[in-house]
Amino acid sequence: MKVSVALPVFNKAPYLKEALDSILAQTFRDFEIIAVDDKSTDESLAILRGIDDPRLKVVALDRNLGHPGATQVAIEQGTGEYIIRSDADDLCHPERFAKQVAYMDAHPEVGISGSGLQLFGTRSDVWRYPSDNATCQARLFFSPPVADGASIIRRSVLETHQLGFKPHWPRVGADWLLMLDLAAVTRFGNLDEVLLSYRRGPQNISARSQGMEGRREATRMGLQALGLEGTEEQVRHHLACSMYLPDKTPALVRAVFAWLQRLEQLNRSMGRSPDPIFRQETERIWKRLFYFLDQADRKTLWTYIRLNGGLSPDRLLYLLKVRLAPYRNGRRNEAK
Repeated sequence: MKVSVALPVFNKAPYLKEALDSILAQTFRDFEIIAVDDKSTDESLAILRGIDDPRLKVVALDRNLGHPGATQVAIEQGTGEYIIRSDADDLCHPERFAKQVAYMDAHPEVGISGSGLQLFGTRSDVWRYPSDNATCQARLFFSPPVADGASIIRRSVLETHQLGFKPHWPRVGADWLLMLDLAAVTRFGNLDEVLLSYRRGPQNISARSQGMEGRREATRMGLQALGLEGTEEQVRHHLACSMYLPDKTPALVRAVFAWLQRLEQLNRSMGRSPDPIFRQETERIWKRLFYFLDQADRKTLWTYIRLNGGLSPDRLLYLLKVRLAPYRNGRRNEAK
């Protein structure tokens, strides 16, 4: 068997049939589907059992393990050379499996790869991911460089190094933790094309996550995997790099600036990614922070501007437009 599709299912009845149809319609045919029902309380299990296709194997759990735990069961039940991840509310494009398998066959040094996503549902953005290992390794310090639901993993890498989703991991951020483990033993990559339609809405695992407590715990574990202590302060600063901002103060801006510099030093000592590429990632995050501070008080903005060494003309123009917008709107309302 070339491919095992790991498909965790929890209360996805309205979307499940369409998702399965997109898998069964793949142009690549040498695959099995391991659908693990994670103790659903809707009709998901009945829908799975009602599909008559020899490629589909249904596993019904007697207790809810969460998305990572159900995925791990699917991985262990499969036999394929590659594990392709898919979620029960997303849609695989017809050529997805063929193109991802061809990429992995052509790049034996890559243990995990993915593709771009076309969002649909509540948003219609396109998300793309780095195509080269060096940028993926840099991105991994902050977030998964491969989309979990669009990933393909080489089974031999998991088995040789005894890797997988661990039971004690939080349900939020487990994909990042697994990729941090993988980064120590293999290379990453992504196809620069969209092969999955990713449904955004209230049914997403991210939308009904454990909240900030689970995210903080995953961040603590991730920092420890990178060789840091994972203190409360470090976790707070790292979450701020992902724009989880408890407040918008000069002290926070200075802390993020210093934290990014520390991560640059850590990467240099680990040799995960060349300095210029890693610096591009920290600059991307630092620049993104600016757009989350556009309504902050003057002291906070001035702290950012001073640490940044000024503002480029485009960001200065953006800031002026945002800060002047309430005054323009006020005059417009008065005119009415």
